[in-house]
Amino acid sequence: MAEENDDGRYRTYRGNLLQRIGLQRPPNELAGSPDMPVWMHPIEFSQVRAVLHAVGPRTMVEWGSGGSSRAWLEALPGLERLWSVEHHAEWAQRVRESIDDPRFHLELQSPPAHDPEPEHRPGDKVTAAAHREWCMRCEDDPELMAHYVGAPQEAGIQFDVALVDGRARVHCVRKAWELVRPGGVILLHDAQRPEYRAVMEERGRPLWLEPWVQGQVCLVRVED
Repeated sequence: MAEENDDGRYRTYRGNLLQRIGLQRPPNELAGSPDMPVWMHPIEFSQVRAVLHAVGPRTMVEWGSGGSSRAWLEALPGLERLWSVEHHAEWAQRVRESIDDPRFHLELQSPPAHDPEPEHRPGDKVTAAAHREWCMRCEDDPELMAHYVGAPQEAGIQFDVALVDGRARVHCVRKAWELVRPGGVILLHDAQRPEYRAVMEERGRPLWLEPWVQGQVCLVRVED
């Protein structure tokens, strides 16, 4: 497991985006099918899947859609509603085209027009730096992606499980505390990043799962 620092965290953001839109080859060790992979190592994917099987959710929200969305629908026949929030329009369209399931709702919440996500061109240090700075601001500024973070409120329901695996994760975790029912579970992927530890420890007793390869999974139960 590589040492985590700002550059390392940004490489994860940047790499996932470039791989999703076809500008960079994905790593060989991903869960899911090649046409729509789950952006987790199989170890981490199996951990999340095991938690979901144990909880048996009827309602679930996820920030960050993709192959995982399809995987949860396939693995959880008792799941009645999966509410997914995505920030990248092109990726959201690919996800919609790959999932034909009435239980699935994908909400596209793009970055604000006055502060869009900067383009990153592979090998270009200038655009890389601008994109890195924007991604980090998503974690620091609660207003930048507030519409994205708050989108699941439109469902008008309490969720049994929340999976945080997209942008502005610090703020999504805090929103999940409001949206998940007592006794439900909040899951965070890439939880090894230092900026996420404090928010997971604000309430409850988080469990940091081992082993992990690409991104650690942390879970916390919403107390009754």
